[in-house]
Amino acid sequence: MKKNKFTLGWFFISLLMAFAVTACDDDDDNVANVSFPEKQTIGGVVSETKNLTFDAVADWTLTSSSTWCYFITEEIPATKAAEGVKEYSISGRAGKQTVTIGISDEGQDYDNATVASIIINMNGQEAVLAEVTRNAAGRTFKLYKKGEGDEWVEVSAEEGIEAGYSDFNTYKAIANFRFSATNRPEWLSIEGGSIVGSANQEVEFGIKVVENRPDFSKYAQVGNINFQDEEGKCVFTYSVNYKGMNPEAMNYEGPKPWNWEVSLDGKTFIQTNQGISGNSESNSYNKFVEFTIIAFNDEFYPIYVEEYADWQGNAGYEYFLADDEDAWMNLEVKDPKTGKARVTVHPLDPEESDIEERTGYVFVFPKALYDKIAEDPENEDFGLFVSNASSEEGIPAQKELRYEYTESNLLMNFIQKKQKESGGGEEEKAIEIISQHWESYGQTVECTEITGDEAEPYKSEWQAAKVFTVKASTCRSVRINVPFDVDSFAAKLNKQDVTDTYCAATEDGTTTAIDLWNCQDIESELTVVIRDAMWQKVTVLLVRP
Repeated sequence: MKKNKFTLGWFFISLLMAFAVTACDDDDDNVANVSFPEKQTIGGVVSETKNLTFDAVADWTLTSSSTWCYFITEEIPATKAAEGVKEYSISGRAGKQTVTIGISDEGQDYDNATVASIIINMNGQEAVLAEVTRNAAGRTFKLYKKGEGDEWVEVSAEEGIEAGYSDFNTYKAIANFRFSATNRPEWLSIEGGSIVGSANQEVEFGIKVVENRPDFSKYAQVGNINFQDEEGKCVFTYSVNYKGMNPEAMNYEGPKPWNWEVSLDGKTFIQTNQGISGNSESNSYNKFVEFTIIAFNDEFYPIYVEEYADWQGNAGYEYFLADDEDAWMNLEVKDPKTGKARVTVHPLDPEESDIEERTGYVFVFPKALYDKIAEDPENEDFGLFVSNASSEEGIPAQKELRYEYTESNLLMNFIQKKQKESGGGEEEKAIEIISQHWESYGQTVECTEITGDEAEPYKSEWQAAKVFTVKASTCRSVRINVPFDVDSFAAKLNKQDVTDTYCAATEDGTTTAIDLWNCQDIESELTVVIRDAMWQKVTVLLVRP
């Protein structure tokens, strides 16, 4: 009877377990796979506390695998942990998180490191979030920063170190073991590429944010950097921070700010510059001119200025802040993350407004500087204008735009007026190549027209009207201007289509040009074909090594 009773009970239990397993399987099918943060390595010595920062996509639970590695919370602070009351599991909500880890001497081996795992659980799934190394006793590592009078001052692991923006911040490290820097954040650049030190040798090093990565430099960053021995017996972890670029500074990419004309309808922007040969060179833009603006936290705002002549013929200025509905200029931000912004201008009707032309300035400022200027544009220290006192008695001082703003924050100065109709007589340029590379921006790149038998194969193959050659070494980044609206273009290298690799339509709206880049190192001839809609004005450019 007992046997029958036992077997029957287990029969029902088996059914229940089978049901539970099936239910779990069904639930697993409905749970999306969780994206876990990248595993971190943190090192420290007994009695130290360490911060662990991570970004959770769902509610989470952290668990320590060892009793010497515990969590410090508001409910159980370090003082209670020292008395033996420790927390080994904590939970929280999704989002950016920073938790504090404590390290005790429980079960420490004098000459060996011990490692604990911090396990993260989200949506019933687990992963190792961090490995915490408790260093072997007897290993010492010290870090120093420059203090007053260039005196070296020790930096604690909690205080951490700070990366520079354009210049390296210098620090000094010394340890009683051979070490190297590991596990650095991807946004951090180390002078010379690495940090390596021998036992009891002082090593100076510099750190800053990675260059040419606005996605790093525009924002404050936080992370850890490890200094680890080659035997794996100790890891010293220091926080490393970057405050972000100067909140009052900015950079931008785009055409230069001077010598612009805008049509009365606001649809055509023409910039005329003096070329190296002394000839005037013009670029045309339709409907808008685009810039890329780099500012702290992607926060920047325009200030518009209209210049006019007062009753004495002196220059006067009227300004419009970003939210002023009376502004007839506009900076349209297309994407704050990339900094893409477009300048547009409202139409001008001379009959309605009773003016034939008007002069405008489009400035852009990072938020911190904009807020100061907007509060007091006439401030003598940081305002938009400065007073130029007259040397003649009785004549009032004249206002001028602050020079440093015209150098650093001016996107465009233009005159809006009726544009001259193109007359006959002057021969239309078949092609014009302008450098877009920062070292030679705006300079004309020399190209040569080829004719006769040399040009005939290209004209026959591509139905080209003109064929030109240019040296590849000058084509790091150039704009190719042609006297027609571009409908299509192509690039061929060794009979392979490489259009997307070397050229593209302009991003700023120019319809009579294409952009060409990164072909300075090609080893064979690159053929670039530019066509109008009817294929009546086909131009071929041969980029030759």
